[in-house]
Amino acid sequence: MAPSSLLVSLDGVTVSTRRTGEPLLAVPALAVRPGSRTVVMGPSGAGKSLLLSALTGRLPGGVTLSGTRTAAPGLRIGFVPQRGAEALHPLLPVGRQLRMVTGAGTVRVGEVLAAVGLDAGALASRRPAELSGGQLQRVAISLAFLGSPALVIADEPTSALDNASRDETLRMFRTLSETTRSALVIATHDPLVGLRLGAELIQVGAGRVSFNDSLEVAA
Repeated sequence: MAPSSLLVSLDGVTVSTRRTGEPLLAVPALAVRPGSRTVVMGPSGAGKSLLLSALTGRLPGGVTLSGTRTAAPGLRIGFVPQRGAEALHPLLPVGRQLRMVTGAGTVRVGEVLAAVGLDAGALASRRPAELSGGQLQRVAISLAFLGSPALVIADEPTSALDNASRDETLRMFRTLSETTRSALVIATHDPLVGLRLGAELIQVGAGRVSFNDSLEVAA
């Protein structure tokens, strides 16, 4: 059982290919605490997505985890993919999806959509194909937070955004995490994400996780 001060922890974890046993990612130790903010930095292919998968406990096919993953009992995790459409069923109206998946009522769905700058009355009856990319991403963020998760994990949610859109998206994450008291873990290649969120920085490189408490980038 995880200590009450931890949501999820990895201890001596190695993620390897199932077929050959080749190690892909080593995590000596990592702990996510309630209300914390963590940014996972690293270039494409470094293993950021594998680390997020290890934290959620849902690994992609063809890989296996050794070591110890410990999660708080009943831990709820919300997930925001890189592209918002990946979080949604293409045929169901947005409002119905949010209610079905999270169990939230119409009023609560409207409140969270409003928090990300969307009008529930205008969007609830639309299907994902009828929304813009930016709207889809905001709906995906809403979906992640609506289930009252203790932890929200996001995989490169600002990679395709300009600076203004990036900062607005991070404001949404920060506001919703404070409102719901959810911890955040966000993977990115942009060092400004960590500065905007005031987050702890984790570096992933050469198949290994390391920590860096001093990130200096012109804001």
